[in-house]
Amino acid sequence: MSRVSSQPRVLHMAALPFPTYQGTQGAIRHMLEASTRASRDAQLFTYASAGYARDFDFAVHRTGAFPHASSLRSGPSLAKLALDLRMAVELRWLCKRLSPDVIVAHHVEAAALALALGTAPVVFFAHTDLAAELPVYGPRLLQRPLARAGRALDRQLSARAPAVAVISKTLLAHFSARASAPRRRAFYVPTPWPVRPPSTLAARQHARAQLDLRSTAQVALYAGNLDAYQGIDTLVHAFARCAARAPALHLLVATQSDPHALVQRCMQLGVLGRLRLTGLRGAPARTLAHAAADFAVVPRLAPGGLPIKLLDALSRGVACATMPHACAGLSLREHVELAADESPEALAQAIARLSEDSVRRADLAERGRDYLAAEHTDEHFLRALDAAIGAARERVTAS
Repeated sequence: MSRVSSQPRVLHMAALPFPTYQGTQGAIRHMLEASTRASRDAQLFTYASAGYARDFDFAVHRTGAFPHASSLRSGPSLAKLALDLRMAVELRWLCKRLSPDVIVAHHVEAAALALALGTAPVVFFAHTDLAAELPVYGPRLLQRPLARAGRALDRQLSARAPAVAVISKTLLAHFSARASAPRRRAFYVPTPWPVRPPSTLAARQHARAQLDLRSTAQVALYAGNLDAYQGIDTLVHAFARCAARAPALHLLVATQSDPHALVQRCMQLGVLGRLRLTGLRGAPARTLAHAAADFAVVPRLAPGGLPIKLLDALSRGVACATMPHACAGLSLREHVELAADESPEALAQAIARLSEDSVRRADLAERGRDYLAAEHTDEHFLRALDAAIGAARERVTAS
């Protein structure tokens, strides 16, 4: 039977649990949803495990449930290696059944598996600079070897993949600078993100009551996981500097991560009484946390990747104080309160500027929503992804 559409059949592949409340999973979900809204033939192959149940308009194919591992934490592990081996076996059968025209492989694990199979052109979709991020998961003694390993893996995969798509402009420069991935094969693909209605005063009051925050409190929000690459320690030190001169300032942390280390650090710095913790399990919990916030703080220790929490806050009309790495090379200088550098001192100054200026917060909230509406549309995403897919298919056909 001939295909009705001239659009290629695309199999997205991600060696991770799906869906979860982590940023990468959220980005992939929005990419597949944008493709579905445009009547594209796009499906996803991923791990068996999930952080929450959800029905999607796009097809989700999962590995078998053995070996059992939730794998909800970021970073490498032996459990994930076993899951990747299971995915490698099942990918061959899935491709025989679906006959995809191209595989969009998110992250290095999926790219390595898809390239090894060799049944369809592969777009390696890079979500992070592995040389920068991998060392934060190991002890200090292994950080340099891990950085070299990450750099070598990125280089090898970009050399083998017919095309490379990247989630940020920082990564575009990173991959384009390499002889193995010249600019003609590296494409910045903006993550599509919906602009949401800003919170009402009633929603704010309800959120404050639910989270045990006074209506007079000033609330800085961090929403996301607490892995080291996020710069959580930098955030706590910056907040402690601000709290000393802003008695109404509180830090609201919405997360599904284990908060033990965060609580201990806040206790050491004498700001535990200013910390509020809440879960991030489900869209209502995320909406509640943002409704309670006066502004969000988005630190970032490792360069390269795009903090999806930044897009989420901007889309909800919440002004953001960020570090340079968090901007990921995007044109955000006029849309966020940008710290001068990656230090706790610089982040504290950015937090203080937002804390002390309600007019500035309102202006940035509006600018942020305008930026999302202009730069992270379905159309921008699909046009860029089509270019990467087209380049991959052409290169395979020509070779």
